[in-house]
Amino acid sequence: MIPVSRRAVALATILATTIFSAWAHPHVFIDSTLEFEMQSEECVGIWVAWTFDVVFSADIIGQFDADLDGRFNASENEKVRMQAFSNLRKYGYFTFLRKGDKRSYPETVDGFQASQSDGRVTYRFHLPLEGKGLDGDFSVATFDSTFYCASRYSQEPARITWLGQKASRQPVISIVSNKEYPVYYNPAGGAGDSRVYTKMEKGLQTAYPEEIRVSFE
Repeated sequence: MIPVSRRAVALATILATTIFSAWAHPHVFIDSTLEFEMQSEECVGIWVAWTFDVVFSADIIGQFDADLDGRFNASENEKVRMQAFSNLRKYGYFTFLRKGDKRSYPETVDGFQASQSDGRVTYRFHLPLEGKGLDGDFSVATFDSTFYCASRYSQEPARITWLGQKASRQPVISIVSNKEYPVYYNPAGGAGDSRVYTKMEKGLQTAYPEEIRVSFE
Protein backbone atom coordinates (compact mmCIF):
# COMPACT_ATOMS: atom_id res chain seq x y z
CA MET A 1 0.00 0.00 0.00
CA ILE A 2 1.43 3.39 -0.98
CA PRO A 3 1.43 5.75 2.03
CA VAL A 4 -0.97 8.66 1.70
CA SER A 5 1.93 11.10 1.70
CA ARG A 6 3.27 9.46 -1.45
CA ARG A 7 -0.09 8.82 -3.09
CA ALA A 8 -0.51 12.43 -4.08
CA VAL A 9 2.76 12.30 -6.00
CA ALA A 10 1.97 8.93 -7.57
CA LEU A 11 -1.57 9.85 -8.54
CA ALA A 12 -0.58 13.22 -9.90
CA THR A 13 1.97 11.34 -11.98
CA ILE A 14 -0.59 8.91 -13.40
CA LEU A 15 -3.00 11.63 -14.43
CA ALA A 16 -0.71 14.53 -15.18
CA THR A 17 2.57 13.21 -16.55
CA THR A 18 3.10 9.51 -17.29
CA ILE A 19 2.11 6.01 -16.21
CA PHE A 20 4.65 3.50 -14.91
CA SER A 21 4.02 -0.04 -16.13
CA ALA A 22 5.79 -1.43 -13.06
CA TRP A 23 2.67 -0.47 -11.08
CA ALA A 24 0.77 -3.43 -12.50
CA HIS A 25 -2.05 -3.44 -9.98
CA PRO A 26 -4.77 -0.87 -9.30
CA HIS A 27 -4.09 2.12 -7.06
CA VAL A 28 -7.11 4.19 -8.13
CA PHE A 29 -10.71 2.94 -8.28
CA ILE A 30 -13.37 4.44 -10.56
CA ASP A 31 -17.15 4.05 -10.79
CA SER A 32 -18.07 4.86 -14.38
CA THR A 33 -21.37 6.01 -15.91
CA LEU A 34 -21.99 6.69 -19.61
CA GLU A 35 -24.69 8.85 -21.18
CA PHE A 36 -25.08 8.19 -24.90
CA GLU A 37 -26.20 11.11 -27.08
CA MET A 38 -28.15 9.58 -29.96
CA GLN A 39 -29.49 10.94 -33.23
CA SER A 40 -31.70 8.17 -34.57
CA GLU A 41 -29.40 5.12 -34.32
CA GLU A 42 -26.10 7.05 -34.44
CA CYS A 43 -24.15 7.87 -31.30
CA VAL A 44 -22.86 11.43 -31.78
CA GLY A 45 -21.39 11.87 -28.31
CA ILE A 46 -20.96 10.35 -24.87
CA TRP A 47 -20.99 12.09 -21.51
CA VAL A 48 -18.67 10.18 -19.18
CA ALA A 49 -18.79 10.46 -15.38
CA TRP A 50 -16.08 8.94 -13.19
CA THR A 51 -16.48 8.90 -9.42
CA PHE A 52 -13.22 8.12 -7.64
CA ASP A 53 -12.41 6.30 -4.42
CA VAL A 54 -12.11 8.36 -1.24
CA VAL A 55 -8.29 8.22 -1.07
CA PHE A 56 -7.72 9.59 -4.56
CA SER A 57 -10.56 12.05 -4.01
CA ALA A 58 -8.90 13.34 -0.84
CA ASP A 59 -5.70 14.00 -2.76
CA ILE A 60 -7.51 15.91 -5.51
CA ILE A 61 -9.53 17.94 -2.99
CA GLY A 62 -6.42 18.68 -0.94
CA GLN A 63 -4.46 19.83 -3.97
CA PHE A 64 -7.08 21.80 -5.87
CA ASP A 65 -9.91 22.99 -3.58
CA ALA A 66 -7.79 25.92 -2.44
CA ASP A 67 -10.53 27.75 -0.55
CA LEU A 68 -11.90 24.53 1.01
CA ASP A 69 -15.49 25.47 0.16
CA GLY A 70 -16.49 21.97 -0.97
CA ARG A 71 -16.58 22.78 -4.68
CA PHE A 72 -14.22 23.48 -7.54
CA ASN A 73 -14.69 27.01 -8.86
CA ALA A 74 -13.80 27.83 -12.47
CA SER A 75 -10.14 28.47 -11.69
CA GLU A 76 -9.77 25.34 -9.56
CA ASN A 77 -11.61 23.25 -12.14
CA GLU A 78 -9.20 24.37 -14.85
CA LYS A 79 -6.23 23.39 -12.67
CA VAL A 80 -7.75 19.94 -12.11
CA ARG A 81 -8.29 19.57 -15.86
CA MET A 82 -4.77 20.62 -16.78
CA GLN A 83 -2.84 18.94 -13.99
CA ALA A 84 -4.88 15.82 -13.18
CA PHE A 85 -6.83 14.93 -16.33
CA SER A 86 -5.54 16.30 -19.64
CA ASN A 87 -2.66 13.83 -19.94
CA LEU A 88 -5.17 11.00 -20.30
CA ARG A 89 -5.48 11.92 -23.98
CA LYS A 90 -2.37 9.73 -24.40
CA TYR A 91 -4.39 6.78 -23.12
CA GLY A 92 -7.61 7.37 -25.04
CA TYR A 93 -9.26 8.74 -21.90
CA PHE A 94 -9.57 5.11 -20.74
CA THR A 95 -12.34 4.68 -23.32
CA PHE A 96 -12.37 1.97 -25.97
CA LEU A 97 -14.94 2.22 -28.76
CA ARG A 98 -15.88 -0.82 -30.82
CA LYS A 99 -17.95 -1.25 -33.97
CA GLY A 100 -17.83 -4.85 -35.17
CA ASP A 101 -14.18 -5.93 -35.05
CA LYS A 102 -12.83 -2.38 -35.25
CA ARG A 103 -11.62 -0.74 -32.04
CA SER A 104 -10.74 2.92 -31.66
CA TYR A 105 -10.55 5.50 -28.91
CA PRO A 106 -11.55 9.16 -28.62
CA GLU A 107 -8.92 11.77 -29.43
CA THR A 108 -10.60 14.84 -27.93
CA VAL A 109 -12.93 15.77 -25.08
CA ASP A 110 -14.79 18.89 -24.01
CA GLY A 111 -16.98 20.10 -21.18
CA PHE A 112 -14.72 18.87 -18.38
CA GLN A 113 -16.13 19.50 -14.89
CA ALA A 114 -14.82 18.24 -11.55
CA SER A 115 -17.17 18.12 -8.57
CA GLN A 116 -17.15 16.65 -5.07
CA SER A 117 -19.80 15.10 -2.85
CA ASP A 118 -19.50 13.13 0.40
CA GLY A 119 -15.74 13.10 0.12
CA ARG A 120 -15.64 11.67 -3.40
CA VAL A 121 -14.58 13.50 -6.54
CA THR A 122 -16.36 13.06 -9.87
CA TYR A 123 -14.97 13.97 -13.28
CA ARG A 124 -17.60 14.58 -15.96
CA PHE A 125 -16.59 15.17 -19.57
CA HIS A 126 -17.93 14.85 -23.10
CA LEU A 127 -16.63 12.78 -26.02
CA PRO A 128 -17.66 14.24 -29.41
CA LEU A 129 -18.23 11.28 -31.76
CA GLU A 130 -20.32 12.53 -34.67
CA GLY A 131 -19.24 10.84 -37.89
CA LYS A 132 -17.18 8.17 -36.08
CA GLY A 133 -19.41 5.35 -37.34
CA LEU A 134 -20.93 4.34 -34.01
CA ASP A 135 -24.42 3.32 -35.03
CA GLY A 136 -26.83 0.40 -35.03
CA ASP A 137 -24.86 -1.95 -32.78
CA PHE A 138 -21.74 -0.75 -30.99
CA SER A 139 -19.88 -1.12 -27.70
CA VAL A 140 -17.91 1.09 -25.33
CA ALA A 141 -15.55 0.00 -22.56
CA THR A 142 -14.09 2.05 -19.72
CA PHE A 143 -10.70 0.45 -19.14
CA ASP A 144 -7.16 1.46 -18.18
CA SER A 145 -4.85 -0.91 -20.03
CA THR A 146 -1.95 0.03 -17.74
CA PHE A 147 -3.89 -1.47 -14.80
CA TYR A 148 -3.06 1.51 -12.59
CA CYS A 149 -6.75 2.41 -12.40
CA ALA A 150 -9.48 -0.19 -11.90
CA SER A 151 -12.92 0.74 -13.18
CA ARG A 152 -16.37 -0.69 -12.71
CA TYR A 153 -19.76 0.45 -13.93
CA SER A 154 -22.05 2.20 -11.48
CA GLN A 155 -25.48 0.93 -10.46
CA GLU A 156 -26.95 2.90 -13.36
CA PRO A 157 -24.18 2.17 -15.87
CA ALA A 158 -25.64 3.90 -18.93
CA ARG A 159 -28.56 5.83 -20.31
CA ILE A 160 -29.59 7.40 -23.60
CA THR A 161 -30.36 11.04 -24.37
CA TRP A 162 -32.01 11.73 -27.71
CA LEU A 163 -30.76 14.66 -29.77
CA GLY A 164 -33.26 15.37 -32.49
CA GLN A 165 -34.87 12.36 -34.14
CA LYS A 166 -35.47 9.23 -32.07
CA ALA A 167 -34.69 5.82 -33.52
CA SER A 168 -37.58 3.86 -34.96
CA ARG A 169 -36.34 0.73 -33.16
CA GLN A 170 -36.09 0.24 -29.41
CA PRO A 171 -32.56 0.68 -28.01
CA VAL A 172 -31.20 -2.03 -25.72
CA ILE A 173 -28.32 -1.40 -23.29
CA SER A 174 -26.43 -4.38 -21.90
CA ILE A 175 -23.11 -5.11 -20.18
CA VAL A 176 -21.20 -7.81 -22.03
CA SER A 177 -17.98 -9.65 -21.24
CA ASN A 178 -16.72 -9.88 -24.81
CA LYS A 179 -14.17 -12.65 -25.36
CA GLU A 180 -13.82 -12.10 -29.10
CA TYR A 181 -12.36 -8.59 -29.31
CA PRO A 182 -9.62 -8.05 -26.70
CA VAL A 183 -7.74 -4.94 -25.67
CA TYR A 184 -3.97 -5.22 -26.03
CA TYR A 185 -1.34 -3.98 -23.60
CA ASN A 186 2.42 -4.07 -23.22
CA PRO A 187 3.51 -5.65 -19.90
CA ALA A 188 7.14 -4.64 -20.57
CA GLY A 189 6.42 -1.05 -21.55
CA GLY A 190 8.71 1.56 -20.10
CA ALA A 191 7.78 4.72 -18.25
CA GLY A 192 7.41 6.62 -21.51
CA ASP A 193 5.20 4.02 -23.22
CA SER A 194 1.89 5.84 -23.63
CA ARG A 195 0.56 3.91 -26.63
CA VAL A 196 -2.97 2.57 -26.68
CA TYR A 197 -2.78 -0.62 -28.71
CA THR A 198 -5.72 -1.51 -30.96
CA LYS A 199 -4.16 -4.58 -32.63
CA MET A 200 -1.87 -7.41 -31.64
CA GLU A 201 1.87 -6.85 -31.91
CA LYS A 202 4.87 -8.86 -30.74
CA GLY A 203 5.23 -8.82 -26.96
CA LEU A 204 1.69 -7.67 -26.22
CA GLN A 205 -0.81 -9.43 -24.00
CA THR A 206 -4.60 -9.34 -24.06
CA ALA A 207 -7.34 -8.25 -21.68
CA TYR A 208 -11.11 -8.47 -22.02
CA PRO A 209 -12.80 -5.47 -20.42
CA GLU A 210 -16.54 -5.51 -19.88
CA GLU A 211 -18.30 -3.47 -22.55
CA ILE A 212 -21.51 -1.49 -22.52
CA ARG A 213 -23.31 -2.52 -25.69
CA VAL A 214 -25.98 -0.45 -27.41
CA SER A 215 -28.11 -2.31 -29.94
CA PHE A 216 -31.58 -1.98 -31.43
CA GLU A 217 -34.47 -4.40 -31.76
